[in-house]
Amino acid sequence: MGRCLDCKKDTYKLGEYYMVVNRVWNRANPKKKGMLCIGCLEERLGRKLHFRDFLWCPLNVINVFDSKTSERLKDRLGCAMLVN
Repeated sequence: MGRCLDCKKDTYKLGEYYMVVNRVWNRANPKKKGMLCIGCLEERLGRKLHFRDFLWCPLNVINVFDSKTSERLKDRLGCAMLVN
């Protein structure tokens, strides 16, 4: 699907296909185009993501229940305890 702009890993294969709110994305990626894995997004922001950083949308809701979603993304969404 999309390669991380920084580490070049396939974000879909990593299980890290998600959407964050505009203010978070614009701070990390002013050019707005492209994908970032969770680790590289956090590196650019200089902090760990929090569930409030994520957009409330079907994609992120599906991630809660999808077995392909990375544990790192589930943790940041604040839902790992709901599905384990």
